Amino acid sequence: MPKKSPEKTPKQTAKQARATGWNDPLRPQQPLVSGKWLLSALAGVIALGAVCAYATLCLLFYQGSWQLIFHPSSTVNVTPKVSYQEIHFDYTETGQPQLTGWWIPAAPGAPYPGSTILLLHDGQGSLSDTVAQLETLHGLGINLFAFDYRGFGKSANLHPSESSLNQDADAAMSYLSGTRHLPPHSILLYGSGLGASIAASTAALHPEIPGIILDQVSPDALTILSADARSRILPVRLLTGDRFDIASVLQHLQTPKLFLTAGDSMPTATAYKSASDPKQFLEIAPTEQEKYQKALGDFLEGLHLKP
Repeated sequence: MPKKSPEKTPKQTAKQARATGWNDPLRPQQPLVSGKWLLSALAGVIALGAVCAYATLCLLFYQGSWQLIFHPSSTVNVTPKVSYQEIHFDYTETGQPQLTGWWIPAAPGAPYPGSTILLLHDGQGSLSDTVAQLETLHGLGINLFAFDYRGFGKSANLHPSESSLNQDADAAMSYLSGTRHLPPHSILLYGSGLGASIAASTAALHPEIPGIILDQVSPDALTILSADARSRILPVRLLTGDRFDIASVLQHLQTPKLFLTAGDSMPTATAYKSASDPKQFLEIAPTEQEKYQKALGDFLEGLHLKP
């Protein structure tokens, strides 16, 4: 009787199959996970997380950077003691006014009843913060028009920007020339802080304007933003369209200019240096009210404004 050969175990069968060149398709050809792969994957996840965090920081800065430049207030709790009229203008197709301002007429017998100062206030507060200044300017004997940009005071709610401020200033010029029928050559611009840059840009669009007053020129937007700690690691120049680069505008602006500063103001001095003639520079302390009024009066007198 023939002798049975012993049955092979599964392990022996697999070993014999491999010896003949056959590979089990269910058997991994390489180790499932290597230490090197794990380290590479971990580094990739960390890098992706860092990119996402950086992108999120850029997005937050992009959406909120305007708050580093502008500090608006919606409160108007102080009004001029002189006679004034509240004006609503720049109506949209819905019939809603976008801007609110004050028209302050010159007193009877004033020396400049045919001229008007358009006040462009700083990028903070509201019209209430201009009351003392308006009352001083009213003493010059000239009409005044001041308004709140969108995002300020009673004007339409909007996150302000350099573009929106320029649009609002242009709307104010249109109101004065179109609604009040004032010739542009009778309108002077007075810009304070960031408003000085808006005044310069507006004057560049209206060369017939007889003169502009630039009071306490504000630093440009990139300088303001650079004071924020995040600006050291973010591409700030790419994350904001605001510039307020008044120096580049003043280089070619032929309109007579009066620069006022209450102290050692580097932005005002830099703007004055870059400005083309004719120009004047005057340093006046906040307490020197008489000197302030005289300087403005002399400037108006030199423009030979028509009565």
